[in-house]
Amino acid sequence: MKKAFTLVELLVVIGIIALLMAVSLPVMHRAREQGVETACQSNLRQMAMILKTYTADHDQLFPDPRYIYHSPESFDRSKWGAYPVCCRWHDARIGPDSILLQEHLELRGSLRPYLGNMDILICKTAKRANENRGCCNSCPLCSHDPGIRTTTQYTYTMNAHLGTELTTGGSGAASGNLRFDSRTIRSTATRRESQVTRSPSSVFLFGEQNSWAVNTIGRQPLYADSHWPAEFELSGKIGPSGGHFGTLYLSDLQILPTYMIGGSHLAKDDWRIGHAFATCHRPRSGDLNTGHSYTVMLDGHVERVTVADQLRRSRRVPRLGESRLGPGGNLALAWPIDIPPPGGWENQ
Repeated sequence: MKKAFTLVELLVVIGIIALLMAVSLPVMHRAREQGVETACQSNLRQMAMILKTYTADHDQLFPDPRYIYHSPESFDRSKWGAYPVCCRWHDARIGPDSILLQEHLELRGSLRPYLGNMDILICKTAKRANENRGCCNSCPLCSHDPGIRTTTQYTYTMNAHLGTELTTGGSGAASGNLRFDSRTIRSTATRRESQVTRSPSSVFLFGEQNSWAVNTIGRQPLYADSHWPAEFELSGKIGPSGGHFGTLYLSDLQILPTYMIGGSHLAKDDWRIGHAFATCHRPRSGDLNTGHSYTVMLDGHVERVTVADQLRRSRRVPRLGESRLGPGGNLALAWPIDIPPPGGWENQ
């Protein structure tokens, strides 16, 4: 006669299986997340190669970061007002792979002919985070339409300091309005890679961006209550016009100096922080304001950017310590020339 398992033996086996599952599931989750992050980094490298191909075809000129996915004509409100600017990143009706752009080539952005597989525009981690949050802290002046389904069309955006002209000059001080020597004011072109005077390994080309602004206010206009405030300012406060910086609504990452030149002085505005790099990879305790993201640099290598890396001197919190990027925080990754921004690095 065969001897059956006793109840105690069955419970022991079940307990061992449960223990093994408890140990292995977090490991499997981490492995899965690492795989997604690797794919996101690969996408960024491909984006850098695509831009290199574009510049080779266009006399080494950078594309305008605002129009890499959609053409200037697509923003003509008299013709295409049904597709709000704030919603471009999640509006499948006018996405880079939409039927609309297939039928109307004049609406295509400058990089669209070079993209091939549209999947390279999306990092799954950022897609999941942005669709979870939606257009939080989005600019109320951008005519955001909450009725448009949130279907991520892209998560990578371009450094807005490339393909443009930068204004530099003035001196630095800790705060307030500063007098400056007008003879120091310069307008410096960064329309070609040859005009980038900082090391290509220190200037980002494409980065990931949140769909929400990371700030201490935590104000979400689309909800009845405030949500997800942070203890630090990555994306700035509500601007004087009522808008919010930091949100993913155009295909550029506009990281601004905290000082602006006006009249005969340097004016410091606390809200002039601009956009920020994403914070959605491996957040602590599920707080999407605390993770990291990835950027691809002009030389093609990918870097990890944490919250601490992004904080400027005026925005740091004791718990996160010093930024590895120096007093300029995330602006140091965006600024492509070796002439300091208005106010100097020490005062950003």
